[in-house]
Amino acid sequence: MVSQHNDAIREQFALQAATFSDTGFAVRGLEWIVAELAPAETDQVLDVAAGAAHLGRALAPRVAHVSALDLTPEMLAQGQHLAIADGLRNIVFLQGDAMSLPWIDRQFDLTACRLTLHQVADPRAVVREMVRVTRSDGRVAVIDMVAVDEPAVAEETNRLERLRDPSHGRTLTRAETEELLSEAGARVVHRVSRDQPVDVEDWMERTATPPPVRDEIRTRFADELAGGAPTGLLPFHAEDGALMLTHVWTMTIAVPLG
Repeated sequence: MVSQHNDAIREQFALQAATFSDTGFAVRGLEWIVAELAPAETDQVLDVAAGAAHLGRALAPRVAHVSALDLTPEMLAQGQHLAIADGLRNIVFLQGDAMSLPWIDRQFDLTACRLTLHQVADPRAVVREMVRVTRSDGRVAVIDMVAVDEPAVAEETNRLERLRDPSHGRTLTRAETEELLSEAGARVVHRVSRDQPVDVEDWMERTATPPPVRDEIRTRFADELAGGAPTGLLPFHAEDGALMLTHVWTMTIAVPLG
């Protein structure tokens, strides 16, 4: 099942790679994330399941070195192209699996992932590996969208996310993310959340969602806006009439114990 899920991720993000530019949705929240992380100029950083390494590239000018790892070669190629264009010389791109990181224990000062746990086959394994490779005086940062605590609503959130993107795993709750960090041997020291509005049409276009599925998703949001059951994605209409949804992003920072 893990192998099949990884294949689905590679297929989906090979399709999306060209859309991960330095504008629009791909750079959303980066300034906020970097400000919250406040990295040191001596930090050795690992960007886990980095995609085109938007986070890693945003951190690179502020730290000593960044390693960016991802499953999908097309995403890494896009990130490397953008890094070269920006003149970044302290970031390397490696293909690999976040569930089995190819580094020794306690190697990085800051290990971070952005919009990762909801996508991977085994979030527990990813978090465990992130904690393992982080120094005892370092930090582990998980930045991801979160689901509400009501199971039925969270289930509907994930159903719609999978309709749009079949490689979607499961959006976790804040409590589940913190539990994974605790189980992996880290203590949560900071958490902060932020709403991220998303244009529904752009959201579906990026994954080449089939037209009948797009109609199903639009209908479900219309039902909620008319007073129906919540989806957990908080749809609304923008001032220009565009249909929007809301992803709630939470940054959880933890320190390894021992």
